[in-house]
Amino acid sequence: MSLILRAQIASAAQNIVPGWPLQSFIAVNPLAGYEPASFHRVTARNVALTREHREYLADLREARITEADLEQAIIERTPELARATISVGGTAVAAVRVAVLDMTSAQGSPTGTVAPAPASRSTLWLDEYLAAWLPAYLSPDPLWPMPHKQEGLFGAWRGLAGRDPSLPRAARRALRDVPVSADAALAWALERLAVTPELIRSTLAQELEYLPGWVGYIKWRAEKHGDIDLTSYLAVRFVLRALLTIPLAPRPIPPLEDQRAVIWQRAEELAGYLSERPTRQDVAAVAAVLAHHRPDEHRFTWQKAYELNYRGCLLPSLSSMASPSTARPQFQVVMCIDPRSEGMRRHLETSEAVETLGFAGFFGVPVRFVRYGARGSIDSLPALLTPRHSLTERPALPRQAEAHLARGRARDAVRQAAHTADSSTGTPFAFAETTGWFYGATSVLRTFTPTLYRRLRRTLARPDPLRGSVTMADSFTLEERAGIAETALRMMGLSDFAPLVVLAGHFSESANNLYQSALDCGACGGNPGTANARAAAAIFNDAGVRAMLLLRGITIPDGTVFVAADHNTTRDTLTVLDRHLIPDSHRGLIAEFEGLHRAAGTGLLHERAEDLPGATRRQSVSRLQARADDWAEVYPELGLAGNAAMIIGPRTLTRGVDLSRRVFLHSYDPTLDLDGTALETIMTAPLVVAQWINHQYYFSALNPDTLGAGTKTIHNAVGTIGVLAGHAGDLRRGLPWQSVGLGRKLFHEPMRLTVIIQAPLERVGDIISRNQVLRHLLDNDWITLTARAHAHSPWHRYTSSGWEPTTAPMKGQAT
Repeated sequence: MSLILRAQIASAAQNIVPGWPLQSFIAVNPLAGYEPASFHRVTARNVALTREHREYLADLREARITEADLEQAIIERTPELARATISVGGTAVAAVRVAVLDMTSAQGSPTGTVAPAPASRSTLWLDEYLAAWLPAYLSPDPLWPMPHKQEGLFGAWRGLAGRDPSLPRAARRALRDVPVSADAALAWALERLAVTPELIRSTLAQELEYLPGWVGYIKWRAEKHGDIDLTSYLAVRFVLRALLTIPLAPRPIPPLEDQRAVIWQRAEELAGYLSERPTRQDVAAVAAVLAHHRPDEHRFTWQKAYELNYRGCLLPSLSSMASPSTARPQFQVVMCIDPRSEGMRRHLETSEAVETLGFAGFFGVPVRFVRYGARGSIDSLPALLTPRHSLTERPALPRQAEAHLARGRARDAVRQAAHTADSSTGTPFAFAETTGWFYGATSVLRTFTPTLYRRLRRTLARPDPLRGSVTMADSFTLEERAGIAETALRMMGLSDFAPLVVLAGHFSESANNLYQSALDCGACGGNPGTANARAAAAIFNDAGVRAMLLLRGITIPDGTVFVAADHNTTRDTLTVLDRHLIPDSHRGLIAEFEGLHRAAGTGLLHERAEDLPGATRRQSVSRLQARADDWAEVYPELGLAGNAAMIIGPRTLTRGVDLSRRVFLHSYDPTLDLDGTALETIMTAPLVVAQWINHQYYFSALNPDTLGAGTKTIHNAVGTIGVLAGHAGDLRRGLPWQSVGLGRKLFHEPMRLTVIIQAPLERVGDIISRNQVLRHLLDNDWITLTARAHAHSPWHRYTSSGWEPTTAPMKGQAT
């Protein structure tokens, strides 16, 4: 029974997306479990999949959607309608277009929303009860750990609940008869609740819909740490239902309405509109069309038209690019594919001396990184990977290393003591009494002089830079290092090397932000890309690696030097790292590059100021950058808000085009990837991650209080686990409102990812056919794909039945 029950739990939890903790809060599609189904057939409870009708009508009035977009949307959503005709003076598509434009035919609840079953007062109590026990069990407290924790969640709760005064005395007595193991207790409770075997799976799935934030985190924790699982959680929940006789909520059953009469009446109206004397056969033909596009689906057509309008603006701007310059650049800057990099790349390339490329921000070097002498480590790699290699730093000067280590240990001791005193159960009040005067003074500094406070904090608390190098040669074999280098170069299409190649990892900076890791590098597990950039530079500068690459047909000139840099996305600055490793021959190039990137950062900062709430282009650079130091600033930067597309291809596709920091840009040259291996890696890794980010913003914008995190102003952290809205309740699952909106208005435009690829269509199609994840995303309309073989080929869009020429209306440049 135990194995069967666990299998049913696993099946019931298949739609649940693991919830990552705060320190590595990576983007996920909160509805990823539904990707095997069509987007417009998602039945997640209390979830809106589109905007309101009135918003699409406003787009129509502003020409953000046109009737031609609507017609193309109908064709793409239901291809068979484009081939159907009716004899009443128009096409089937025209009939649907009239229906879609007439918004009186679609009323009621938001499309895609299934109303939840009404929760009883006792069920609400159960949620509150468990929401108090879960952080008590999961939060580490070195001074007052939860008793019986080694027995798992159910064992710990069972051992303590017998003395819990919030439970009735009769329930506490009855708890003695409950089996000891979680599996047996869950089976016991299901039997007591009269859940028949054929209903167990659906009943478990229904119960997992309560507290979805905590349930998602438990699923992640079970996979990563194994100290809790959904079986123990469900055992507690169902045992409480059985002991307290809390009935299971009835499963909501959508009403089975016969819409034939409604469809026929609407068909008569449309047929009369299209023809003065429609026959009964004409009306029947229109009714057949409407049966394919019922009123409750019209918003999906509007959403598709909204996205097609953006694509229709974007493609012409790519098609009209001039041929690439034949002059060898002085500088090549490789940045993350993150849309925030697009702005910096565009401003850097105002100089003909600079060429930029896009690549995943961990630069193909997945590592666990430990600073020299530090106690902790960071997993700087895509969150779905497990680190197999660890890096640290090797100091260049022993004396400096000793002083660096001593200062670091002192800072760590003070920080650890403060953290323990502040966060442990028994000490916060005494800690506040003894150190309150100090924190009061620092609070005044943070409030009135945030920049000064930052300088003091950096001086006193942050580790000083170490003159040294990362231990690549100790952590990776020469063969592994050469393999990493070859893969990276072929994936990003880098072949004609400049004298100076800058690998710029990125990070965000804000003084008081629980979602800091969501603004750092997602490819680095929600960490800065600094360690990866340094490691990659060490690989490419390695003489042994270059010798092996030469045998594989890749020549890196002796005069080419790779350097690592940090891209601060809040301040729009670039900082060159490990300057002591740069040869004297390239010092002049470094000085020239620093002048270029400072000018680019200033231009980008003023450009972004138009979008940042409370900022203007007239403000000084120092004032705009000081937003990162202000602990009251809820908009330190806008992150990836506005993201709408991903372009995979050579930089000649996009150089000189203002993409408004809305596009993921991954460099790719098909001529360097003859077998398609690099493209397949891009499509199955960076593209999928971009889709996660896109859908996290999409659903956080449409569902700020359920799939988002609500407003930052009432957020509280539960250790490093997650965020609560207020002092209790469920963990927030998505992004805060301040990441997607201002006041009551969205500044993130919720649209599904438009993917654009320049590569042979047969190659792209073969990759999709081999990868189920891509087929789900594309065939089920979660994302769209448009591709062309080369710069002079026509664009084609991917469909489940093959490639079709793009016929969507082409407009001006995308914004």
